[in-house]
Amino acid sequence: MSPRPAYRAYLCLLITATLLYAAYHLVPGPDLGVATVPARIPQPGYVREDFGGWAPGTREKVKDAQLVDGLLYDPYARSPAPARVEVDHVFPLAAAWDLGAAAWPREKKLAFANDPLNLVATDRALNQAKSDLLPADWLPPAGRCDYALRLAAVARKYQLPLPARDYQAMRHQCRFDFIVQRR
Repeated sequence: MSPRPAYRAYLCLLITATLLYAAYHLVPGPDLGVATVPARIPQPGYVREDFGGWAPGTREKVKDAQLVDGLLYDPYARSPAPARVEVDHVFPLAAAWDLGAAAWPREKKLAFANDPLNLVATDRALNQAKSDLLPADWLPPAGRCDYALRLAAVARKYQLPLPARDYQAMRHQCRFDFIVQRR
């Protein structure tokens, strides 16, 4: 038996693997329609209480909206949530402050902090790991494109720019989104 067919099969496999690797790392993903800035520059004076705290019933409404067959669904893990959940700000308050919310009136800060679009009930450990990080430094273990799209929607709604490296990380999460039909 000639080694030629085996060599051709190996070469074909190597070329295919190289193309898939290149596509995975080089396809940027869709334009998310969000303005960008070069970097997040910490702004002095951030105090979480400036966003007014939780409006009555907000956290309960978020949790109720994520109930599936009586179980709390965690979109960051794409599974039922554990017993210890917290409500996370998809676009972190501290990041919003650094990217323009410091200049907002109190009413807009309160609306931002309690906007259901910007809130997700998730595992306490995931929320704590995320803290005030943006996508270049933290991504959920599952549902990364959904997370990126939601963060972009919040940024657009409140006209908040995103640091360029975070924007690129978000686009990268949705680079093959054309394969899956989105709502």
